[in-house]
Amino acid sequence: MSKNTQQKFLAAYDPGYDTLQKWKDQYMEMKVRGDRSRNVEQKIDLQLQRFVNFLLKRFGHDKVTTIVQRTVKEWLYDLYQDGKGYSPATVNNHHANLSKFMGWIKFHAPYLLPADPTKGIRKLGEHAPEPRTLTEDQVRSLKSVCDRLERFHQLKGRKWKGIETPLKAHARPKRDRAIVFMFLSTGLRREELVRLDLEQLQPNDPDQLRQGRKARIVRVRGKGATERNVFLSLDARLALADYLEYERPQDETEVSTCLFLTAAGIPSRLPDAQMDKSSINRILAQIGKWHDAEQPNPERHLSPLRPHDLRHTFAFMLAKETGGDRFELQRRLGHRSEKYIEIYTNPPEEIAAKYVEKL
Repeated sequence: MSKNTQQKFLAAYDPGYDTLQKWKDQYMEMKVRGDRSRNVEQKIDLQLQRFVNFLLKRFGHDKVTTIVQRTVKEWLYDLYQDGKGYSPATVNNHHANLSKFMGWIKFHAPYLLPADPTKGIRKLGEHAPEPRTLTEDQVRSLKSVCDRLERFHQLKGRKWKGIETPLKAHARPKRDRAIVFMFLSTGLRREELVRLDLEQLQPNDPDQLRQGRKARIVRVRGKGATERNVFLSLDARLALADYLEYERPQDETEVSTCLFLTAAGIPSRLPDAQMDKSSINRILAQIGKWHDAEQPNPERHLSPLRPHDLRHTFAFMLAKETGGDRFELQRRLGHRSEKYIEIYTNPPEEIAAKYVEKL
């Protein structure tokens, strides 16, 4: 008996299968796990469990046979709460995952769910995200700060005056500089960057990176099991060469394959020394604070500096260089939908204002 046949048999004759919790667990096991990334699996499981919990709280049971369109609408409204809860985009994402789940149940057990209760429900209107593209002035001053990161990591105190001041034990200014320039040069997502292996960098020899005029990262694993190649700017090549020659060797282990490594000696360091995504956030946030502390003009402030801000900046600059070539933008950013291309290439308010000023 096949899994589908066995499932139909159990659903038809086991009264316990008129419970959404069992169907949710079955769906996660048969349809989701192993087919998506771990983070996506957890998100889908969490969102569907919220609907199960909603039914239990609202009706005292989670019978599949009682779910109608009104139930789904009430749940989505409960998530949104007149704008006081989740954002429209997040609510719509809950709706999309529930719709796939309900369609799966309907296919396997139409006697339990003759009509899909998620159909015919309009999505919430989503406000266009405010682009976080840095201006040319901000990029210029950000690079200046990155070129001087060693100074910000030096030990403080009277005893260091007049001599070459050492850096803090876990400071990795060359690594952090390379990370910023990598984001600006490639538009990588944060998760894509921390998963990079040294072998994906071609070439990965410091001398060749300094002397060559072209280097790239190959087989970048993006969303939806996609892969792409990205090229590196001169700034990124030189920054990576310095990091690979002077800092990475002191942090690598026998099993280290990642391009960017956590500093040795940190208690929470993983065995393979791979960096954590949250550490990328902390690094950029701190660099953003150091940058703003030097800027008397608030309009040049960029805190909080986030990985996606640099991705937006890369996309906007690439759009200018390519004349808005959508194919090239989708290929380099790793997006299949033009919806996101439009978001990434929208100019920031400061640049848009200058466009109008010239008219």
